[in-house]
Amino acid sequence: MITAPFDVRRRQKFLHEDLYHKTRENQLAIIDVELENKRITDSMQGNASVHHFLYLEEFWIWMLDYTAGEPIEALAPRIAGIVDKFEEWNEVDQLYQQEAALDFSEDGPYEYEGAPQFSTLSDYEDTLQLLSIAILLRDQRSVRRIIHVLRSHRGRDGLFEQLFGAYVEDGQDLDTCIIGKPYNTLLQVFYEEDDNAALALLQKYLKQWYPAMKNHPRWYDEHLNINEEGYAAYYGYWAFEAGATVFILDLDDSQIDHLVYPKDLVDYARTLWEEGRYTSQETEPLIRKGRVEGGLPCPQAGFWENPAKLHSRSHFEQGQIMPVFDDAVHGETIWYWSEEQ
Repeated sequence: MITAPFDVRRRQKFLHEDLYHKTRENQLAIIDVELENKRITDSMQGNASVHHFLYLEEFWIWMLDYTAGEPIEALAPRIAGIVDKFEEWNEVDQLYQQEAALDFSEDGPYEYEGAPQFSTLSDYEDTLQLLSIAILLRDQRSVRRIIHVLRSHRGRDGLFEQLFGAYVEDGQDLDTCIIGKPYNTLLQVFYEEDDNAALALLQKYLKQWYPAMKNHPRWYDEHLNINEEGYAAYYGYWAFEAGATVFILDLDDSQIDHLVYPKDLVDYARTLWEEGRYTSQETEPLIRKGRVEGGLPCPQAGFWENPAKLHSRSHFEQGQIMPVFDDAVHGETIWYWSEEQ
């Protein structure tokens, strides 16, 4: 099989081959550091922070590979593992929230609140990108898992409600987003009955998107900030939510040629739709490689851990019933395959 040169297959012009490889190596090194931090942290706040970074670093590697031109067929199944990390962060964050509620009882008792804080641009955009990619990959199971984490956010944000629409029975029409600029522009696309007007709004959103990201703390303008070691916090600049909007509304994007618009991912979503295919469906079994619920048999011998319990890493034999913790958040105990075997 002949592989096209890197400069041909890359999806954005800012990424050069040497920058790609060095940035990817650096991301993997950061993950190793965070795994060590997870092993030694002795506070629930620190544990939640580590799990947040582990989720994001895995997600950014996925986006970097997408920007580098990796085939979508190879990228698609990896999103489920990133959603695993997203769930793990949320599970640990719940315990941190419970701990904070006990320490500051004057603020009221603990109530479930999904980990992403939508008032913060980085949390809002990162979560929006993850959800939109899962929608475009027709990864139904991952979409529903993301929505479950965000159940406390329902009825607060118009754009998320529109993206949730096909997956929930109680969809809500809201006319604003928690972060108005630029997201209110994209939200208007869902309410525009004329396709040409809708596409004009979409083009407006694509022009607004990157300037509106100037306060993103990790990657804004990082293609201009390559350090002496040859890597940068540039993974690609992508308005995946614009692609998800086009796919959901079945708009004609043939005239859209904007740097941040993931056109080939939208084409891939349409191909899956036309062929009746999915990356995953909700009916798949709960036991899968890397994750198993407490009370079910261990699918693979080795070390497993529960992120909601500090220092829970334990060895289990295949077929052994996984333990259930009495104080597990939401009445569930989820075990994850340990990165260190």
